[in-house]
Amino acid sequence: MFGQQPGEFYRMRADVRAPDADLHNVAAMPFDEDGNRIVDPTSTDPTTTVVPTPDDTLEAEIDGAWGERDVGGPVSHRMAMDDYESMRRELTRLSQINSRVSQKTTRTGFFRTPTTRTTRSETAKSQTGPESSGTTEAGDLEIGDAGEMAEKEGDFELGGFIKEGYFEKRTEAGDSAKKVGVVFKNLTVKGVGATTNFAKTLPDAILGTFGPDLYRILSGIIPAIKLDGSGHQRTLINDFTGIVRNGEMMLVLGRPGSGCTTFLKSVANKRGDYAATTGEVTYGGISAEEQDTHYRGEVNYNPEDDQHFPSLTVFQTLKFSLMNKTRKRHKAEIGVIIDALLKMFGITHTFKTLVGNEFVRGISGGERKRVSIAETLATKSTVVCWDNSTRGLDASTALDYANSLRIMTDISDRTTLVTLYQAGEGIYELMDKVLVIDEGRMLFQGPAKEAKQYFIDLGFHCPDRQTTADFLTSVSDPTQRVFRQGYESSAPKTPAEFEKIFKSSTNYQKVLADIEDYEKHMRETGHEDARQFRESVREQKSKTVSKNSSFTVSLWSQILACTAREFWLVWGDKPTLYTKFFIIISNALIVGSLFYGESTDTAGAFSRGGALFFSILFLGWLQLTELMKAVSGRVVIARHSDYAFNSPSAVALARVLADFPLIIVQVLVFCVVMYFMTNLDADVSKFWIYCLFVYTITICITALYRMFAALSPTIDDAVRFSGTALNLLIVYTGYVIAKPTLIREKIWFGWLYYLNPIAYAFEGVLTSEFAGRQMECSPQQLVPQGPGVQPQYQGCAISGASVGSTTVTGEQYLGTTYSYSRSNLWRNFGVIIAYAVLYILVTVVGSELFRFVGSGGGAMTFKKGGKKDIVPAPKALDEEKGGDSGNTSASSGHLDTNQEGEVTPQAFASDEIFTWENVEYSVPYDGGQRKLLNNVHGYAKPGVMIALMGASGAGKTTLLNTLSQRQTVGVVSGDMLVDGRPLRKEFQRTTGYVEQQDVHDGTATIREAIEFSAILRQERHVPQKEKLDYVDEIIDLLELREIQDALISSLGVEQKKRVTIGVELAAKPSLLFLDEPTSGLDSQSAYSVIRFLKKLAHAGHGLICTIHQPSSLLVQQFDMILALNPGGNTFYFGPVGENGSAVNNYFSSRGVECPPQKNIAEFILETAIKGGKRADGKRMNWNEEWRNSEENKNLLAEIKHIHSERSKAPARESTEYEYASPVWLQTTMLTRRMFTQHWRDPSYYYGKLFVAVIVGIFNGFTFYQLGNTVADLTNRMFTSFLICLIPPTVVNAVVPKFYTNMALWLARENPSRIYNWFAFSTASVVTEIPISILSSVIYWLLWYWPTGLPTSSSASGYVFFMTMLFFLFQASWGQWICAFAPSFTVISNVLPFFFVMFSLFNGVVRPYSQLPVFWKYWMYYINPSTYWIGGVMAATLPSVPVECAEQEAARFDPPPGQSCAAYAGQFVQQAGQGYLLNPDATSNCGYCQYKDGTEYMRTLNVVPGD
Repeated sequence: MFGQQPGEFYRMRADVRAPDADLHNVAAMPFDEDGNRIVDPTSTDPTTTVVPTPDDTLEAEIDGAWGERDVGGPVSHRMAMDDYESMRRELTRLSQINSRVSQKTTRTGFFRTPTTRTTRSETAKSQTGPESSGTTEAGDLEIGDAGEMAEKEGDFELGGFIKEGYFEKRTEAGDSAKKVGVVFKNLTVKGVGATTNFAKTLPDAILGTFGPDLYRILSGIIPAIKLDGSGHQRTLINDFTGIVRNGEMMLVLGRPGSGCTTFLKSVANKRGDYAATTGEVTYGGISAEEQDTHYRGEVNYNPEDDQHFPSLTVFQTLKFSLMNKTRKRHKAEIGVIIDALLKMFGITHTFKTLVGNEFVRGISGGERKRVSIAETLATKSTVVCWDNSTRGLDASTALDYANSLRIMTDISDRTTLVTLYQAGEGIYELMDKVLVIDEGRMLFQGPAKEAKQYFIDLGFHCPDRQTTADFLTSVSDPTQRVFRQGYESSAPKTPAEFEKIFKSSTNYQKVLADIEDYEKHMRETGHEDARQFRESVREQKSKTVSKNSSFTVSLWSQILACTAREFWLVWGDKPTLYTKFFIIISNALIVGSLFYGESTDTAGAFSRGGALFFSILFLGWLQLTELMKAVSGRVVIARHSDYAFNSPSAVALARVLADFPLIIVQVLVFCVVMYFMTNLDADVSKFWIYCLFVYTITICITALYRMFAALSPTIDDAVRFSGTALNLLIVYTGYVIAKPTLIREKIWFGWLYYLNPIAYAFEGVLTSEFAGRQMECSPQQLVPQGPGVQPQYQGCAISGASVGSTTVTGEQYLGTTYSYSRSNLWRNFGVIIAYAVLYILVTVVGSELFRFVGSGGGAMTFKKGGKKDIVPAPKALDEEKGGDSGNTSASSGHLDTNQEGEVTPQAFASDEIFTWENVEYSVPYDGGQRKLLNNVHGYAKPGVMIALMGASGAGKTTLLNTLSQRQTVGVVSGDMLVDGRPLRKEFQRTTGYVEQQDVHDGTATIREAIEFSAILRQERHVPQKEKLDYVDEIIDLLELREIQDALISSLGVEQKKRVTIGVELAAKPSLLFLDEPTSGLDSQSAYSVIRFLKKLAHAGHGLICTIHQPSSLLVQQFDMILALNPGGNTFYFGPVGENGSAVNNYFSSRGVECPPQKNIAEFILETAIKGGKRADGKRMNWNEEWRNSEENKNLLAEIKHIHSERSKAPARESTEYEYASPVWLQTTMLTRRMFTQHWRDPSYYYGKLFVAVIVGIFNGFTFYQLGNTVADLTNRMFTSFLICLIPPTVVNAVVPKFYTNMALWLARENPSRIYNWFAFSTASVVTEIPISILSSVIYWLLWYWPTGLPTSSSASGYVFFMTMLFFLFQASWGQWICAFAPSFTVISNVLPFFFVMFSLFNGVVRPYSQLPVFWKYWMYYINPSTYWIGGVMAATLPSVPVECAEQEAARFDPPPGQSCAAYAGQFVQQAGQGYLLNPDATSNCGYCQYKDGTEYMRTLNVVPGD
């Protein structure tokens, strides 16, 4: 066939074209802009297709599917095509209306001919046979029903909508105008760096500060300075040549680490993670360079994980995608399109449900995967690469997913490449082509139906019931492949041998011929496909978008869409929003009361400045929470950029746009309370100027934070830079140190004043407030006072006062004290705006240049000193697995459970039987209760493996959590007993729970994690040597020996799953719960894991295991199946039987037979979902069938029998220990682990040292060598006070670290009873001590000596001791705040409340004598900073003599004929403080209000004895 006409086979698929099917009924209930359905009650459209729904009884049973999988059934090819065509009819109707209104579309644009479309090869269908799963029905649809539907709609005017081109532009012949095949020639990809990395520790981070880190950053920006790293490159993909035509689906198969992800990313033109990519990849004749520049969104790579904003609903997620891919004139179609997508993928019921993630409750994993598919469909991309997208889906949902891809490929004539693990036969039969990879080499490429025979001809045997995909993957696995008799020596063994044989085969020649035919076709047609593709893409764009841009809508439209999303995100996280406003109002009230009723005379001048200073600072301080939002959403933003939804800069600008209304509400609430409580001038213009400056500076500071977030790789870096910058802005505002002093005397860093936007805001609000103010001199500041003193001969002890004057104007006070002028008001406003614009521009540029989104893999990271004796050999590595390319066993090896003589771990000696009866579980939902489990019964015996099965969202994990006593919310009822007795105290620690999420301390090595579990969870009487020997056994059985020193964070999916199993096995549990232990593994790894679990069962363990996508081989390893329907309803619990005979007998006795070659697991799921019909024609309710069956009655009888028999046996002696290990051992082990964690994740410790160094330097040299003036006394107080600025930065770093560790403890380690709260709290505190002491030493050295504070050993030693205590205090402070907070976002918003109380209620900003009575006698005394500042001042100030500067003295003239001493001497003596500068003078007397530091301290309520 490929000799004379090499392209005939591939053209055959286009020759048999079925007319368009009349698809999903979507027009009936579109959505409006707010996501509400639009229902037309008068609609009587006879063509409406009614989708069958379950009967009332079933609907009542499935009511418990809260946030779970669509209970309406699997994705149907027929129904999906129906929905799609119905959607297009509705859009055509809208298009016609738009055309009639605008009169811009002529009638000649509408064709009355039924549209034809390319479908998958009819030849391929015809050869799948009548028993092919999942294809026959689709084929019948395309040939038969669809034609009839199309004839009925023969007069349907479809052309108008097609020319509008929503999903794709169509030619007059009915073909897609956006169809490009992918051709790759000699594609070779080389990986970056060495095969092994070592963990970066704290010393590395410190040394990196002085050069390496800076070089790494600069080399990323300027590639020219990057050193040649070719010596460390490794080949990931080796010389691939092939083709995938438009309308075809290629399945890419390979073991983990083989290179599947690398191939997909290379085809998708995502090459930034690799050192070099050579060869040629073209898209319908369009080069990779042109595609990346102009058509980025047309070729997409969909990663394995579903990354979405969790607080958006499904509707909002899809609407955002469509807003960025729909021209303005077609916006009305968005609601209809969303409705179509939801129906097409069976998730209509989720449209107002949060998408969620592992931390935010939302839709189920299967539904989230469908949202990802729908979102990708909305991109209108022509080539899509899907990476292991069925991870976590059950077999039925995985088949639905593959059907969805088939639908998507057929509808839009797309080019689809997909890699799937554990692909069933039904999925495989949907594929047109298959590519088999191992170690980066191509083992086979060609039609999917030819692959199996090709490898059989090479000498490999395919066992019965093994799926084709499993067989193709197994041929490269030495532990799984089986040779045909006589081929043991001749069959290829290594990837290189496979590659060589394939490239010399006729199959490879067919590939080359197909490429030649495709390229010949393009040449003969003058690259018509590429021309139509370019034209179609250009027509889909808005008129305002450049033809060279990859985006569909203009930047302004992108910004508006992103702004809408920002509001959705805010509203979707209501607890954070409410907490934020609560903190704003409460702080405004608290601080307003602190400055309540300020006097209008000179005594209130300084504190009035304090109120204004806090006003401009607080809301900006509160905006620190924006850092987490800016950093956490990077993965989603990067993916949307790849999809050409929007540019990262649009997100940055949208956040600014969203800030305007959000911040103005915050500002108005805050300002109204603060302004009037603090007795600021009740002048309307001053009030609005105050509000304007607070509003503007808040936006400016928020922009500053986002700038640091855009330039910071991690949240730790962002917090560190932002916190340090905020501290410096506070110091150099001009309040703590007045502007004249900063500019003239603080030569080291005074110039920073001009770079500080807060300084301009402070001048603006201060000059506005004091403008026109006439302040009477406070009685305490009148000099002199007493009998016989005449007012004309008095002065006022305040800066700016005139000689002999008892009043001071606001202008005089500000001009002398701060060098401020009201004339600079609008200049200051403009400067703030300019800085805000600068920060925003840097953020925009940074967001475009820096992505900081890891590729998800690379070489493994080992602890230093680990892997000494392993010599890596060059090996292809699939970068998504993070495997060790130097070691086959480590990176892509599997558990060899077939070896003779291997030892199986001994089970915890127990013959106890665990039973559960009438188990129900309900959770609060929408003001009521939603039942997730409904009367579930069962038992688990030692040595028995139970498979817990059900569709996605059926409640499998919920049941597992309930049985293992791990539910923390909701109501659990029913009986869970061991041997008929209530569960004992130690139940949770004597059972193991392998979680689906693989939650671990990422900085621990594999061995450390397993040893930690074994030492703390095995019985306390077991010697430690025996525990460690058992760890060695576990490591060997799981084949982790060679990577035992690898950090868990660098492991791939498969390896992490092994570690999770190993951690639980190390406890020697008698009963083991496992939640999807094979999820994310390839077929061979999954089989190996299950075989290993089978050996554990033989050793006496009881196992209850949820499992997804089990092959026939896997199902046979289980003894029993517990099957659930949505709502937690049991529909089968019993034995599997030989080849599923027991299961088949149950269902066949009720009229539903399992076909001979059908996978029994898939049969169970499909039967439960599709139902079936009784003899009388009524729909079968399998839940009721089970409840009324003899099998259920026998089960209940067996449970009663177990209770009666086992309760007679003597109860096993209970250890009565909730935790296996003593508290001291728990504490020491956990402390060691936390120290190691901080050492290997140095950003935390490094951040603390960084803050201590930076703040210490700036504090020490800003207040360098203080003198003896009154201003210097104030500066001595403020230099001590500035340590209060460190906690916001340090505590903001402590909180996420502590919260992460606490989340690990609450999620896994406390439910497993590994260690208790005392051990966790103690270890958390102890690990803070060394770094706190070191930080305090550094800070004290850099601060204390440069400032010129007393050098006596008593003073300096006391201050050092107090500094050390302060650093210890702030670490523990962050921990206890975090310990009682319900969520991280709440903590972030609550922290400023504590910082405000800590910083303001200590007598510095508001002197003790002026504190309101309410705060004066309790808050002042319970504030820790009161004692720190008081103690340090008491140690450093008493011995300081005061020498007033000229402008600091109160000036007055004595009466004629009297000297200064004669006139004011008695006053000075009675006052008991201060002195006269010129006692003998007869005019212009000067009075200095303090003689020494002791007198100054007295005004602050501090005495030397403190």
